[in-house]
Amino acid sequence: MPRRHLRLIHAFLVALSLAATGGAGTALAQDGVQITFGESLRLSGAEIEVTADQLSVDQTSGSTEFTGNVMAVQGEMRIAAGAIRLEYSTGAQSGTQRISRLIASGGVTMTTPNEALEARMATYSLDAQSLEMQGDVLLVQGPNMLSGERFVADLRAGTGRMIGRVRTVIRME
Repeated sequence: MPRRHLRLIHAFLVALSLAATGGAGTALAQDGVQITFGESLRLSGAEIEVTADQLSVDQTSGSTEFTGNVMAVQGEMRIAAGAIRLEYSTGAQSGTQRISRLIASGGVTMTTPNEALEARMATYSLDAQSLEMQGDVLLVQGPNMLSGERFVADLRAGTGRMIGRVRTVIRME
């Protein structure tokens, strides 16, 4: 997805968030802000479909890299990026491999029915069920918006932390 489209989506989502709060409910914070997540950000054992302009396989390092207009889809989760690298580890069955980490770069957008995240880079550890996003991170959950420089989530616990000049828009009922 071209970067200009992402910026338009970002502007729309922020405007939607501000409209939902009537412009009120904006809080600025220097330290991390605790937030929670549902199951929707978890990559499961189900298949992942990846489309890209190019594919490179490195059998020595045990990795695969997709580059150019990359879209990875698993269930209702979509990850768009300039590049996605899949790192593998040995599976439970002899001779099998499974994805242990997904590293997305070049402008990353993750969407689910409940959340949307945007950043410059993302590292998703399937083993640890953790997600780290870096660089101009924007998180939108329904009418709420949260932004900062770095986002770290423990998807098993359902918790996350935004770090670095955090700004949030929270819907006040």
